[in-house]
Amino acid sequence: MAFLAPLWLSLAVLAAVPVLLHLLRRNISSRVEFPAVRYLQSAERESSRDVRAKNLWLLLLRILIIVLLAFAAARPMWTRGEGTPRALAIVLDNSLSTTALVGGTPVLDRLTAAARDLRAASAAAERLWLITADGTLYTGPDAIDAALSRVIALPHAGQLDAAVRTAIALTQSSGSDGGAVAIITDGQRTSWQTDLPATAARLRVFVPSLVPLPNGAILSAVAQPQWWTPRGTLELQVQAVRDSTAYRIAIGDNTLARGVIIRNAGDSVATARIPLVGAGTGWQALEISIEPSGVGADDHAIVPIVVGNSPAVRESAGEYAAAAVSALRESGRVRAGGDVTVSIAPAAAVTALPALILPPSDAGGLAAANSNLARLGIPWRFEAEQQGAQVVRTLHGELRGDSVVRAMQWYPLVAQPGAIGDTIATVGASVWMVRGPKWMLVGSPLNPAATTLPVRATFVPWLADALSNLASGTTVAVHATAGNPITAPAGATELRSAAGTFRRPVSGGSMPAPAEHGLYFWTRGTDIVGAVGVSLDPGEPLLGRATVAELTSRFGGTDRAELNMNAAAFLRSVRQSGASRPMVVPLLLLALLAVLAEAWLSGRFRTRAAAGTDSLARTA
Repeated sequence: MAFLAPLWLSLAVLAAVPVLLHLLRRNISSRVEFPAVRYLQSAERESSRDVRAKNLWLLLLRILIIVLLAFAAARPMWTRGEGTPRALAIVLDNSLSTTALVGGTPVLDRLTAAARDLRAASAAAERLWLITADGTLYTGPDAIDAALSRVIALPHAGQLDAAVRTAIALTQSSGSDGGAVAIITDGQRTSWQTDLPATAARLRVFVPSLVPLPNGAILSAVAQPQWWTPRGTLELQVQAVRDSTAYRIAIGDNTLARGVIIRNAGDSVATARIPLVGAGTGWQALEISIEPSGVGADDHAIVPIVVGNSPAVRESAGEYAAAAVSALRESGRVRAGGDVTVSIAPAAAVTALPALILPPSDAGGLAAANSNLARLGIPWRFEAEQQGAQVVRTLHGELRGDSVVRAMQWYPLVAQPGAIGDTIATVGASVWMVRGPKWMLVGSPLNPAATTLPVRATFVPWLADALSNLASGTTVAVHATAGNPITAPAGATELRSAAGTFRRPVSGGSMPAPAEHGLYFWTRGTDIVGAVGVSLDPGEPLLGRATVAELTSRFGGTDRAELNMNAAAFLRSVRQSGASRPMVVPLLLLALLAVLAEAWLSGRFRTRAAAGTDSLARTA
């Protein structure tokens, strides 16, 4: 017998209460000889025997009632022999970590084989379900067989805890006392990070005893800057299994670089900054690959970049902007002239887009600034000047993580009806920086009296990225993990893959990233307005199995879950769960019978006691 809620067994200590009351009610007194009532001694001895018998039976019944209620509250399960569960939900872990090789075979193959064996052994089940790590549900033997024949690993950890919750809900909704949940998993720690809620469901868990090969993986790949002219830098971070890790970087069939990354002694992670020269023009997929290892799916990554000539810049925004543009020209990031010219100027002086648009230097130019914004078709306006020292808070990291930029003079930006635009930074409750197609508005003039941005180390890199994005008409490319939420840039109508095989219309501001890793574009009609580089879950390549104690705790303890590392033992435990029956109702019925018996005995003894009292009175 097993208990689903063993803590309630502690209620059994209340059985001591009737015993204590029985002892307290004992008649302890001194004996006094009273000759006038000696003739009652015989009747008294007979009455005392009846009272003792009555009290003993009542005491035993009351103890039994309390013990039965305590056992019922602990929700005992009686197991006898083996049998097929009437309702069985199988949760199959096909997360990214299951692609790890053990003995030359992916772990997923072993898990799928265990699921097939369980499915074959459960042919007599009335209800049968299979739930994979991404929450996909298959119902019935035929659908499950088909799913197991084509199951593949996900590019991320999935949501196994949600899958288990679904399995529990299915077995409980089936109305079957013989229902069970079978979980087949590799035990990857990153897949089981939260405790499951308390439940009456019986969980049977199979975690094969495996030692996967050491795994090398690309943990991070970031292109700097976004716009390559055509030179750029790739910041690469890998999980290394050896002292050196070979890599290849390419755009299509054009190999840009080959080499090795050397890790420091004692470190498991190696990093490198690799200077490169891009190929082609426009948006390109920078493909990075390292030598294969334990989890093959994390040995490559794709980073979106823009390759083209340096944008031409025309500025009239003060000495700090002029000095930054001069530095960018010397480094080749921008040019003095060219096909695309980006303006940096106060709103009233901008004649055409693309442009980085600033507010007027004083409040007197506010009307002219807003009038020109309307002429340019920009659906935002500058409000009345505000002053004070306020921290600028960025929403998307465009200021390179600089958290101490302040604004002392600013013009809050206000959207007009139907406006589009991505808010980049705020001051208090006001929008301070916003970006749209081929324009960017900043709420303060670029001088130290209005904002500290021009004197911060992040100013020149931020300006370089802003100018590149304005010249290309795109937003900064986003790196996302497959399945995680991504936010569409302003005006985007569709997300599509670089090859055009994937298309998803934009509905609302957020959507899950595609499951397949690769390069995707945000589009508005035929225009590209942004890019997303989808990569694999960075936690899954860090292979680390949770201990038996950790997994047991996640599943609610040994009273709710049984873990097995042997497939035969796992199948046997599932069959035993099918032979288990809850004992709550029988125990409650026994408790009810004991209550009725206690009430009947109490009433009977009260009647007999009353009759005995009348008899004694008549005798007296």
